[in-house]
Amino acid sequence: MTIEGPVAAAGFPLGPQGNGIAIPEHVVKKLLAEHGVAVPAGRTLTDPTDSAAAESLRGPLVLKAWGPGLVHKSDVGAVELGVRSPGLAEAISRMAARIAEHGLTPRGYLVEEQHPGGIELIVGVVRDPTFGPVVLLGLGGTATELLNLTALRPCPLSPSDAEDLVAAFPGAPLLDGARGRPSADRAALVRLLLSIAGEGGLVEQIGPDLAEFECNPVVVTAEGATALDARLILDSGSAPAPAPPSNTDFKPLFAPERIAVAGASTGKSGFGNRFLAAYRQAGWTDGLFALHPSASEVDGVPAVPHIADVPGGADYLLVALPAARAVDVVRQAAGEVPFIQVISGGFGEMGEAGAKLEDELAAAVSGTKTRLLGPNCLGVFSPDGRQTFTLGSPRQAGHVSVVSQSGGLSGDIVTVGDRRGLKYAKVASIGNAIDVTHGDLLEWLVDDDDTRVLGVYLEGTRDGAALLRALRRADGRKPVVLLRGGSSEQGARAVSSHTGSLAGEDRVWQAIAESTGVSLVSSLENLLGSLAYLQSHPGEPPKGSSGVLVIGLGGGASVLATDACDRTGLTLAPLRTELRERLREMGHGAGTSVANPLEVPVGPVSPPGLLGDALAPLFEPSGQAYRDVLLHVNIAAYYNYGDAGLRPLTEALADLLDRGYPARIALVTRNSEVAAPADAALLAEFAANRGIPVFRTFDEAATAIAAAQRFDRRRQQ
Repeated sequence: MTIEGPVAAAGFPLGPQGNGIAIPEHVVKKLLAEHGVAVPAGRTLTDPTDSAAAESLRGPLVLKAWGPGLVHKSDVGAVELGVRSPGLAEAISRMAARIAEHGLTPRGYLVEEQHPGGIELIVGVVRDPTFGPVVLLGLGGTATELLNLTALRPCPLSPSDAEDLVAAFPGAPLLDGARGRPSADRAALVRLLLSIAGEGGLVEQIGPDLAEFECNPVVVTAEGATALDARLILDSGSAPAPAPPSNTDFKPLFAPERIAVAGASTGKSGFGNRFLAAYRQAGWTDGLFALHPSASEVDGVPAVPHIADVPGGADYLLVALPAARAVDVVRQAAGEVPFIQVISGGFGEMGEAGAKLEDELAAAVSGTKTRLLGPNCLGVFSPDGRQTFTLGSPRQAGHVSVVSQSGGLSGDIVTVGDRRGLKYAKVASIGNAIDVTHGDLLEWLVDDDDTRVLGVYLEGTRDGAALLRALRRADGRKPVVLLRGGSSEQGARAVSSHTGSLAGEDRVWQAIAESTGVSLVSSLENLLGSLAYLQSHPGEPPKGSSGVLVIGLGGGASVLATDACDRTGLTLAPLRTELRERLREMGHGAGTSVANPLEVPVGPVSPPGLLGDALAPLFEPSGQAYRDVLLHVNIAAYYNYGDAGLRPLTEALADLLDRGYPARIALVTRNSEVAAPADAALLAEFAANRGIPVFRTFDEAATAIAAAQRFDRRRQQ
């Protein structure tokens, strides 16, 4: 339901401070009270001489003015504390004079009982252009923006979201009491958050008209939580309501029975021809057709003039034609085929003319049963469904699925990921995403039995609500690793609240991650590395295991590994005293560390069982079970101190893995560029066969381990 009638009618244009309608504070507080939020007792005066109307209030009083231009009341002298009832008329006169100096005229005054004080917080909601309403909690008062001790979560809040927000914001320790003060009523603060931003709360009642909402301060004491100030800005141009789930079955997209390719030529080789060749290489001997106006075959593939001429009907049409011609083909095929993918560029990314073509493309499938991927995207990859977009693509299927906005990066994800041992179930590039979005595909992939790990690359999304809905459904069920490219513009939206200025794009994405358990990464290498680690270690960690053990030779390298772990929030718990003594008895630690990091001379002249023996005391029933082991080796040492290449390393790793210790292993190969090509291939083959992820940097390994541990926490909740 949207705020209507008397509430909207009571508002006034925001004016020079931005577009929108400001709702007077007393009206907002009435809405808060209706939702169970405590507000001070008060009265409104539209006649400045009618000060007797406030005689029933207990002093001292707070006097505030409201009207056009009085959004930031403190800036224009529209707030006065400590007013006494007998002097109310004089206070109103003084306030009117101060406000007049700014060229403003109040429409009325709000008189309230002054609160005795407590911990001042800010509770605000701002409409993010991607994800919709986002709620902020932090230390309040006039220094809110200077301190910026705040945390955010997307709306609507669940009870656990509200509790997490109260626990996570940087000012939370103040709620526990200090210097003899009693603890604040956290439960009351949680209830206030849910009344405002939870299911059925005020934000939901306001609906898409909400631009900004803020209570600053909310005072929390041992007796409860009270909203002392309230501000609401309605958007004069309401945001569209979130679209419902698409309920599209994407199985024919990833495993079509019949494919048609538009854009293959009989005279010269282009994108269409390359796709025909890739499909034939992937095993398509029938069910593959070219659309061509006159030829009976193209590159040995049967050709038909129209999509309706495909025997049995096509499940998937791939369009590799110039933009204007692509629109015509899609218009003819709409309703005839479940899925169309437009590879061609030249649409919205090319300015006004391209945007017009993009609108025509969207209109061509609108209202039909056809779903469109793209335009400006590469294709779909699924080994089990023989879907491919490149020659020489991997044929072995796995359980990792990725949705990518970029076609070029989709190719990198497949080819580079294959070299890193990734086995994919499904990869889709969606380009400009004018129809099928990240959210559509992710929501379906959450329920896909073949998908166990999810990856996402995006630069922006047209449907943040669907994406958030999908990420929430994946939370605790399937790990999601997300790489953002670029920084989408939020526009020149003027903000009239602390909340609006504090809820920047990066902070909103962090809030989405905290709310849904998504792991945000900053590079393609970190995306692939995290996906590989999650693929290799799909099971739940053993009970009682925790933290990370760093092990390898080289004190300086171990320090750098520790720093990388610290940057990603990982814990390196020291070994217990009795375990250190055991390790020293075994001959470790002469001039080296047996704490954590643990220095073990893994190298070309070490016995293959040395590494496994060193870890044995830790994984005995009375040991100290670490959840993850970050093992680092110096590849250069295998050439400086031996001539067997990397075979001693694979033998040591094989011995370690054969022991079956209940820990996830991440291998960092320092100085890997010095490895001979044959040795590098040997190690890569061994790692792929044994499911051990290999990383070139400590930061990459730590990021992957952190993603796995993040998912551990979410699925145990």
